[in-house]
Amino acid sequence: MRIGIAPRLALALVVFAILAAGLTGYYAHGSSHQRLMARMETNLQSSSQVLGQQLVAAFGNISGDARIYALLVNPPTNVGESVQRMSRSMLQVHDEYLQVSVIDTRQGWKEILSFVNDKGNVVRVDSSAIDLMPFVASATHLSPGQVYLSGVISDASGSAEGRSSVLVAAPVPTESGASSGMLVVIRVDLNILFMKIRAGLPLDYQVYVADRDGVLVHDRSAVVNEATHPKGEGNLIQKLFPEAEKIVSGERDSVVANMRGQKQKDSEAMAVLYRVQIVDFSNEYFFILGLSEPLRNVRRESSQLAGDIRRIVLSFSCLAFLLAWGISQAVVQPLAQILASVRRFAAGDGSENLPLPTQRQDEVGLLARGVEDMQNQIRAQVTALEENHHAMAHMAHHDVLTGLPNRLTFFSLLENAIEQAKRQGRKLAVLFLDLDYFKAINDQYGHQVGDELLQAVARRLQSGVRSSDTAARMSGDEFVALLNPIHNGEEACLVANKLLQRFNQPVELEKVTLPIQVSIGISLFPDHGQTPQDLLDAADAAMYVSKESGRNICTLAKIPSPDDEA
Repeated sequence: MRIGIAPRLALALVVFAILAAGLTGYYAHGSSHQRLMARMETNLQSSSQVLGQQLVAAFGNISGDARIYALLVNPPTNVGESVQRMSRSMLQVHDEYLQVSVIDTRQGWKEILSFVNDKGNVVRVDSSAIDLMPFVASATHLSPGQVYLSGVISDASGSAEGRSSVLVAAPVPTESGASSGMLVVIRVDLNILFMKIRAGLPLDYQVYVADRDGVLVHDRSAVVNEATHPKGEGNLIQKLFPEAEKIVSGERDSVVANMRGQKQKDSEAMAVLYRVQIVDFSNEYFFILGLSEPLRNVRRESSQLAGDIRRIVLSFSCLAFLLAWGISQAVVQPLAQILASVRRFAAGDGSENLPLPTQRQDEVGLLARGVEDMQNQIRAQVTALEENHHAMAHMAHHDVLTGLPNRLTFFSLLENAIEQAKRQGRKLAVLFLDLDYFKAINDQYGHQVGDELLQAVARRLQSGVRSSDTAARMSGDEFVALLNPIHNGEEACLVANKLLQRFNQPVELEKVTLPIQVSIGISLFPDHGQTPQDLLDAADAAMYVSKESGRNICTLAKIPSPDDEA
């Protein structure tokens, strides 16, 4: 019996349709899965770099505090009321600071002055600093202005219960600028510091921090110490990620690693490990920062995509059997059209869909609409990932709470402004603003009211400067403003006083109306420094003078004398 062309064409069409749909679906799923994995790696790399920059900035702030504290003690006999106020203020403003001390190494490492943060209460203690000597003894050889960062101190070495910490030490200069043999030491709680840095990350993200030997000091939200991880191989980041050995040995600065769970598949994760060099310290020190995301996030989206593709392939196969006999000629062209669209989309050229016969009310139209829905779902998922990437990029340059430029962005803007001012022979001013009594407001009304107050302060600051000026948030309740251009210190003080008047008006929040006042320090370029850090340090020191002089005032930094520079 002779078989006609219609059955043969129908049979060929069915076989071709099933194979084409299956292969195309398989290729589309594999390609999309690879793109999702690539985007996960890119997001992790961007996020880890942002966290690394925040870690460097945090230690930069600590280094600056140590320098200012050492200068305040100068001359070495000056450990009176001003030094005590400075010690209390530092512990009250920075809850990651556990202790600040002034140590005389010439008298058997005697603590001349020591304040500790005892669960939010700042108290003065009398004790010997001999137990700190092994960790900061190298700081005695530093020149004034240099700062030393110790290694990580675990509980067994004397840190607070359940915490790991580091010591930051700076020599106290004499009036002539030489080293006096005295040290100022700040003990920093790594747990609180790292928790502040990881704030704002998605809950699925896991953060790991290890010292330069690979010993874990932070794992997500818990400090890794002897109570949870005994000393030895189990406490090393190389145990979790063998690839980290390349960073510890100095072979690589960053690696991408996969963590595979021993018991369940859901514990598998992709991680990016990144070497974070801590600058502003005399000794070269670095941390290993790791950021991981569970692979189940990609698997979930990939499974949804696979389900869509399976349903499309199954629908396509069923419709092919129903439509092939008797209407093979009618379906050849629309099937080819649909196949071309699927192939183009699977190949990654899917920015615009090819025209599909979605207007048809038969099975071919149903198939076309299904293919179009699948393409739209895939495109929506990819768009969502891109939006997440853009959001992370925005977080790298702006403060999450207030929307103002963050510390890193302000440093970059200030550096560019300094270069422009040098070429044009102009001046610029940096205003350092710190909210007065902000901790008391936080304690009385809670962090939600405190956050609303910070947002209101940011709006007032941004609306109180010129369009050519820049307002930014440094950290906590500290804000800065770049006045560019400015003619002299009197003009900068005039702007600062206008800001004080704006801030003296009570702030009406959702549940309470609060009085507000700020203390402002002012520095000028080139009078008070040639670099962004110099200008910020000068403005910061002037701000502390404003606080010590009664608060709610502005103070212009003093021009450093040749003796100070020596």
